[in-house]
Formats: sequence, structure tokens, C-alpha cells
Amino acid sequence: MTNAQPEDINVRLEQMDERLEQLGDEIDLIRTIQNANRRETRANSQTIARVERSVAELLDIARLHQQALKANQQAISVNQQNIDRIWLYLESQIRTNGNGNAG
Repeated sequence: MTNAQPEDINVRLEQMDERLEQLGDEIDLIRTIQNANRRETRANSQTIARVERSVAELLDIARLHQQALKANQQAISVNQQNIDRIWLYLESQIRTNGNGNAG
């Protein structure tokens, strides 16, 4: 029996060594996964920052576009008023001169 005990201890030590090696491999895998997650999180944060900048730029463009549309509509309105004034002037000239004849 005394001979069996050291063998049992050696077998147990070998099993513990194997288990520790497996745990070490698993810990290394977990570290690798964590590092990949950190890199992915960093990349996602950078992408989100770029998207936020793009959205802000698009908002500025939309604001400027609305301002340009408003200015264009005002210019069209002014031009329409000028056309109406010219039309009224021409009509009055026709009435005054008798169907457009000079005289």
C-alpha cells in the first residue's frame, strides 16, 4: 500500500497539472477575446464619432438649403410682383394710347 500512495499522488499531480494547463489555455483564449472586444469597441466608438460628425454636417447642409430655398422663394415673389407691375403699366399704356397706337 505504501507503494500505491505515491503513485496516486503522482497521478493526482499530473491531473492537476493538466487541469491547470487547460485553465491557462482557457484564460489565454478569454484574454484574446477581451482584447478583440476592446478593439471592436474602440472601432465602433470611432465609427459612431464619424457618423455623428456626418449627421451634424448634413444638418448644416439642410439648414443652408432651407435658407437658400427661402431666399429663392422671396426672389421669385419679388420678380412676380415686378412682372405684375410691368403688366399693369403696359395695360395702362395701351388704354391711354388707344389700343397701342401712338397718338
